[in-house]
Amino acid sequence: MKKAFLSFLFIVVVFLSKAGTDPDTNYVQKFKNIVSLKTFLVNNGFTYTFTPRNNDGFTEKELNDAKLFYTPHIPPVMGVAVNIKGIGFSYAFKFTDDYLDTTGRIKAGYKGFTMNMYGTKFGFEAHYQDYSRFYFSYKNQPPGAVDYNTSIRAYQWGARGIFVFNGKKFSYNAAFHQSQLQKKSAGSAMMIMALRFNELKSTDRTMIPGELRPYYGSISDLQRNRNYSFFIQGGYGYNFTKNNFYFSLAAFAGVGIQSQTFKYPTGNFYKISFPLVGRGKASLGYNGKILFTGLYGNIDADQSSIKNLKTQQLTYSYGVYLGARLIKFTKTKAQLKKEEQDKKQAEKNRKLAEKEAAKKAKEAKKKSKK
Repeated sequence: MKKAFLSFLFIVVVFLSKAGTDPDTNYVQKFKNIVSLKTFLVNNGFTYTFTPRNNDGFTEKELNDAKLFYTPHIPPVMGVAVNIKGIGFSYAFKFTDDYLDTTGRIKAGYKGFTMNMYGTKFGFEAHYQDYSRFYFSYKNQPPGAVDYNTSIRAYQWGARGIFVFNGKKFSYNAAFHQSQLQKKSAGSAMMIMALRFNELKSTDRTMIPGELRPYYGSISDLQRNRNYSFFIQGGYGYNFTKNNFYFSLAAFAGVGIQSQTFKYPTGNFYKISFPLVGRGKASLGYNGKILFTGLYGNIDADQSSIKNLKTQQLTYSYGVYLGARLIKFTKTKAQLKKEEQDKKQAEKNRKLAEKEAAKKAKEAKKKSKK
């Protein structure tokens, strides 16, 4: 039953990504994408914070000073992305050597995987991220060598649908994934609907350090925070482009509903919250027919609160990419129809010309006899 549902969902996503009218070829040029390959160097960041609330034994300032930051140390990583006939996959992995990491800090474990599929008016993205071994800090102080918890682990996975309201002129794909070509500058309002799971947990002890436990009161024994979220975001994107060079920006903001599970040694506590969510994207570079390269950055943030705890998450990445593809330009239905009309008109003109030539030849023959 589960496999049947996932297969049905995949078919629906493919249909939505392929549905819709063709783009305006004065603004967007589609490729018949046989295969493209991209490699990238990326710096990832992830911060998970806890802030205690409504503890009568402390002032609001003392509670804010007790904000706890969990951050993995992830040096720059390499990644590879492939797009086959419009469906893209990417995977990021760590360097095994330390030549890009001069901090001397212990590295976190990290894995990242994404999938994407884009049409004229609808796009689909899915992601999975896995972090292990976290540094922690509080009172706005940077983490020291001893502020390290090897038992902390975080997971994130989810999927989002992106609705582009001016997809005939603005290509989200060209702006941020370079599998199409934006020929003229254009923008569009957009909407995101997304499902997401995330979890931060400690495998063998509480996540709250001993010196901060009094500030957190009843939640000081917290071992895991697990969230299932659904949210909607509205936003706008624009792609400035000239002679295959481009600069694209997009920003989104919205709200969601979230089921939170807090695990303690004595059991679990469940709560519903309504997180605020934001998303930003930027990219600039050269998007040629065969080669494409550039810089990019992404950021996602959300915040949710219950009576005695506020949680915040910030995930970001920025890097550089270089790719190549084997493609040919596709033709829209309107272009194919016009070519067929031109072909028929050319054939008609040819027959008329032959008829006119035969008529003139006949007249010339009569004149020569006279």
